[in-house]
Amino acid sequence: MKRERVYADTNILLDWLGKREPHYVYAEALFILAENKEIEVLVSTVSIVTTHYILQRSVGIELARQAIMGIRTICKVCSSGSKEIDLALLSEMKDFDDAFQYFNAVNNSAGVIITRNAKDFKGSQIPVMSAEAYVKTKLSR
Repeated sequence: MKRERVYADTNILLDWLGKREPHYVYAEALFILAENKEIEVLVSTVSIVTTHYILQRSVGIELARQAIMGIRTICKVCSSGSKEIDLALLSEMKDFDDAFQYFNAVNNSAGVIITRNAKDFKGSQIPVMSAEAYVKTKLSR
């Protein structure tokens, strides 16, 4: 059976690895689903770099690197490049980063985007949910 492909926005990675309350519990649950091979979590290279940058400022470079190594064992880092950048530049989305993340999700066949900023993905052709909503939906199936 093919696993559902879920695209995690940067804020979800930061909620999990930074243990940011009150969002940590559901972000962690999302990655536990991935660790248990129930879903496939996709992340962008931009999210990895941004997460490392923010984490190393709060926990130090070694712990940040360990966290990124952990992400690499659980998540699939999406390939992206000029196509996603060009689509984001031409997009009607206000925020360039959100547009880049959106096109990265679409071009890597994600079934849903998980973010805390659903309003930033207005007009999305795929569902956009919070980690809490997704986990609750997944567990009720």
